[in-house]
Amino acid sequence: MDNNYSVITISKNLLITFLLLIITLSLFSSSSFGNQKTNFYKDENIEISFLKAWDSKEATLYALFIKMKKNWKTYWKYPGDSGFSPEFKIIESNNLKKIEISWPTPKVFFENGSVINGYKKELILPIFFYKEKSSKKIDFKLNFLMGFCDDICIPIKFIINSKNALKTNELKNKLVSNSLEKMPQDLSNSKNLIECEVKKINKKMKLLSKFDSNFFSNNHSIDQLILEYLDGQIWFSEISKTNERFEFLSTINSFEDNNFFLDKSKIEYTIITRSGGFQQKGCKSPIN
Repeated sequence: MDNNYSVITISKNLLITFLLLIITLSLFSSSSFGNQKTNFYKDENIEISFLKAWDSKEATLYALFIKMKKNWKTYWKYPGDSGFSPEFKIIESNNLKKIEISWPTPKVFFENGSVINGYKKELILPIFFYKEKSSKKIDFKLNFLMGFCDDICIPIKFIINSKNALKTNELKNKLVSNSLEKMPQDLSNSKNLIECEVKKINKKMKLLSKFDSNFFSNNHSIDQLILEYLDGQIWFSEISKTNERFEFLSTINSFEDNNFFLDKSKIEYTIITRSGGFQQKGCKSPIN
């Protein structure tokens, strides 16, 4: 389960901004956020509600329904060059085994020289709460923290509580189902559709990724690509298409400069196409 993520930025200004944000958030105690609402938050720009969708034997599905005014945005689990993803802290629970957030495919925004992965206007975020014992119900109380940005960025902290959660109606259930269908499709069980190799170009270490031309064509044509390394010591930037239709080039950054080992199995690709999102962990070396 992915709950908390570190944001790494190659821009000095963005790094300073991020560090200041982390310091600011660490200074916020629960009382610093004023009178917190349970399962609901609303101000002039943002409205959030936490509702119960449906039960299964293994889990209970809840969802956050988030509406934002024009130009406001919130972040995906990997926010990009700046921003921060939702975080939660369990205050109390009963029969709770784990929590799994089902992220719909994000949009990639380019703002003020930064790459941002996230959502504008609205987000419906399904969250599965898995049971320790299937015969018993789940109870929980969590602190939930989300970041929202327009010209400024603000953290919003509120409480979600299973006991006070209202149930979704038929329309909202359809919206939850639609959001689940927008999750990136996992390609890990299919044949490896991505080849990659590391090259040194103009004194920079680059990752060249080549995508299967048969699969990634027509409706699966790649519009945008997000790369994450499942280790905070390495990150990618300057992701762009090459002159070849199915190739992308990105810069590899490391705290160890160029003295690093890149484990290709730790590279996570999120591929955004006209027909939706795809995800694959790892890439294979090219066949010579």
